[in-house]
Amino acid sequence: METSIVYRRSPTFEPAGVTKELQKRSDFRKGFVPGVRRRPTYLQAHTFEETVKRAEDGGTQALDNHIPVDISFPNLSQIHSSPDIFLIEDYLTAEQCEDMIKRAEAKGLEKSPVVYSGWTNDFFELFRLLAFGPAVWCAFPTVNRLMNEQAGTLEVMRSGFSIWGGISALFAGILLGWIKWRENNLQALRTSTSALLDGEGDGDRAYIRQSEVLLKSSSSTFEAPTVIKYDAGGALAPHYDANQAAEVEDANRGGQTLVTLLAYLNDVPQGGETSFPDLNVTVNPKRGSCLMFFPAAADGEFDPRALHEGKAAKQEKWIARIWRHKNNVPPPMGLPANYSSSAS
Repeated sequence: METSIVYRRSPTFEPAGVTKELQKRSDFRKGFVPGVRRRPTYLQAHTFEETVKRAEDGGTQALDNHIPVDISFPNLSQIHSSPDIFLIEDYLTAEQCEDMIKRAEAKGLEKSPVVYSGWTNDFFELFRLLAFGPAVWCAFPTVNRLMNEQAGTLEVMRSGFSIWGGISALFAGILLGWIKWRENNLQALRTSTSALLDGEGDGDRAYIRQSEVLLKSSSSTFEAPTVIKYDAGGALAPHYDANQAAEVEDANRGGQTLVTLLAYLNDVPQGGETSFPDLNVTVNPKRGSCLMFFPAAADGEFDPRALHEGKAAKQEKWIARIWRHKNNVPPPMGLPANYSSSAS
């Protein structure tokens, strides 16, 4: 039986031999803005360096503590450890793959959305720097003049706070405009189209049922299967599926993303690989196989080692994605209330 080709030049995460390369990648990404759904935040480079330091000290155990999965699941093989990455052959049948493609086409594929994840962290960090830096400096001359004129304490405070508040509000407006501009730029970098399925088709129901067993989880913690199509030449830049600000920004969609499942719905003879550049792991898409990895630890801690990308395909590429979140995912991103994958 033909199997998916997995290129694996770094079988394990070895602190002594890999950290210099990881540090180089960290330095590179300080100025790198991936066009993705869940973008690294303004402080991501610093967080990545902290993870590298923990790796040097043998301290990645917390990040490796992902949710338990069924390691006896048929055709499951581990292709990388620390962080753990698994590949499951024949996860779906050819008929189930084709059914999901047809249902997505019937529903109508739309340009895949891109969310500027971590924008709240960026906003508050930049606002703090501006509000307690330039805004204070702008208010200082007026405060100093009033003090020299021996104005009353209340007048000095009122004037100082008025100027500081006005300038801070101006900075906040500028930052919100900058965030919107950045999100629009990210959207332009994603080339795929997608459709959200409701779990009622033969293919998506089987996908959900298999995933409940594999992840030992209720489908109430799943985002509904998303079928994604890349036309020839389509790609997805390096990105993360987890979000450092998940508790705030993803509160209405189940919180942090703990597991990513990528099911390949068609064979792609050339290109279209899923690559983990920091780990030197590359997986070729093969119809029916499924890739599983962990964007965050079981407690929701963001894992920057899970950086991945979709390479450009020479022809059309179809995948179906399920995200398993920390908490229940309500509709419309989640499955309908009282959904059962065993229903006929």
